[in-house]
Amino acid sequence: MKKALVAAILGIALKATVSYGQGYIVMETYKLVGGTTPVFSAVTYGSGPNAGKFVGAASGFKADLLYSLDGGTTYLLASGSTTPFYAGSTDNGSPTTDGAGVFVGGSVTIPGYTSGTVNFIVEAFNGASYAGSAVRGQSAVFAIPSLQTDPLQAAGTILNLSGTTVNGVKAFAVNPVPEPSIFALAGLGAAGLMALRRQK
Repeated sequence: MKKALVAAILGIALKATVSYGQGYIVMETYKLVGGTTPVFSAVTYGSGPNAGKFVGAASGFKADLLYSLDGGTTYLLASGSTTPFYAGSTDNGSPTTDGAGVFVGGSVTIPGYTSGTVNFIVEAFNGASYAGSAVRGQSAVFAIPSLQTDPLQAAGTILNLSGTTVNGVKAFAVNPVPEPSIFALAGLGAAGLMALRRQK
């Protein structure tokens, strides 16, 4: 009886300590290095009337984080990663004056992570979701060699800084999403050109 009781208690204790792997990374594209040097990867408008300007929170911009644990074959949306751009920033601002183009968020959990490199993509958008936004864009894929796995320790950021060098997410642009009618007109034009070519 005593042996069975001890075995049962040990079994419960072992089950309680079994944990599934997960990593942590901070949604942050602006950092003061040494308390004085601003380092950032900012998002700008790629085209339209605001081309070249930094996007602002006043225009409703947010960012999500996609991750891949399999080397970039499959990307998943990191739950809880949606982060608004810096509060109060405008499309006429800058990262160093009003925080335009950047965001500073919290720690994001990457489930299933145990060790090794993780590939990420940041997507920026101004609607309820990336898919439904009128203006949106994605960063290039970037790799982070390892993530913090202890939730009690400070996690690295998606900037992945080495001094003042950004090794993680780089600056990128958002662009207006063409209306479906533009795609339809382009398709009709292409079909007309092919028909003319066949007649000749």
